[in-house]
Amino acid sequence: MKKIIALLLAALLLLAIPALAELDTENPVLIGYVGALSGDIALWGQAGLNGLELTAKQVNAEGGILGREVKIIGLDGKGVSDDSVAAYKKLVEEYGVVAVVGTNFSSCNIPIASVADELKVPVIATAASNELVTVDADGNLHPYSFRLCFIDSYMGYLAGSYAYNELGLRTAAVIEDITDSYSTSVGDFMVETFTGLGGELVASEEAQNGDNDFRAQLTKIAAKQPDVLFVPWNYENVALIAQQAREVGIDAVLFGADGWDTTELIELSNGALEGSYYVSRPGFNLPDAAAYGEIYAAEYNVALETECLYGNDGLKWIQAAIEAAGTDDPTAIRDQLEATESFDGLLGHMSIDPANHNPSRDAAIFRVDAEEVTYVGIYEP
Repeated sequence: MKKIIALLLAALLLLAIPALAELDTENPVLIGYVGALSGDIALWGQAGLNGLELTAKQVNAEGGILGREVKIIGLDGKGVSDDSVAAYKKLVEEYGVVAVVGTNFSSCNIPIASVADELKVPVIATAASNELVTVDADGNLHPYSFRLCFIDSYMGYLAGSYAYNELGLRTAAVIEDITDSYSTSVGDFMVETFTGLGGELVASEEAQNGDNDFRAQLTKIAAKQPDVLFVPWNYENVALIAQQAREVGIDAVLFGADGWDTTELIELSNGALEGSYYVSRPGFNLPDAAAYGEIYAAEYNVALETECLYGNDGLKWIQAAIEAAGTDDPTAIRDQLEATESFDGLLGHMSIDPANHNPSRDAAIFRVDAEEVTYVGIYEP
């Protein structure tokens, strides 16, 4: 039945697309996207771009933005800072976009923030959660940098709190990627919360993306026999760390954050993550997101990745800002984004703190089993 409904919705969408002829196509609203469109994590970047493009079709079918056609221009940031900054600059300086969505990496959005302030075109990070994405090291606001996701400190707080209060775990270890600001930030907040509640940190190890062999660090952790091992890494490394952790005798609960959130996690981990947990956005578990997922799957015939919901919400938030301002002037868009007191997207309700451009929104806990990831629910300690 769900498949039939999705196909009907997709058919209705396609029928509506001829309305494009009534749009102002000579003067389109240009919106950019920067994501990892190549490499090992391209499934996230491509999902974000797909989400933007699918929603752009829907927006255009409904009359566009201020009667003008929406066009999406996506460039490959490759998941690295230099390429992402270059992509942002190209979108602004060569293509003339009025706003940019992306990336989902803090290490990319932190340097983009300063460039956005100079070029005065707003950028909306999707899953870039480090505090320094929207403020500098002294706490000064980057006026043109925004985000859709919750921040590292909140994810760390939720993970540490859930491990201690809900799972009853009392000793912890952590392994962090010292080359990744996301990993070190989330990991530090996990530990800070856990120990602040009364837990004990028995081991802390460092490694870096590309090592491929974490057994030396994990063997040291195994000797301490922690109840929980915090692993704030992205999914491709999480799967490897989990398998090697089990090899060296670690039977602790592994706990992560939104870097785990992918449909490939189960297959890659080969059962090593059974009984583990992570904190992330609600994803396709909200009704509107589930319905969108049906349309998305029918359109692209690919597995669902939450980044497509970020793509949708990024575009819809920009649309709301332009329509409220009555213009697609980038500074006017920035002003409206900052003034957002209420926005309902596929990822749920959010409001923006004008002091730091961070959203207030719900987060969820997920349990990883041998063959599936289970949505535990929204968690509010």
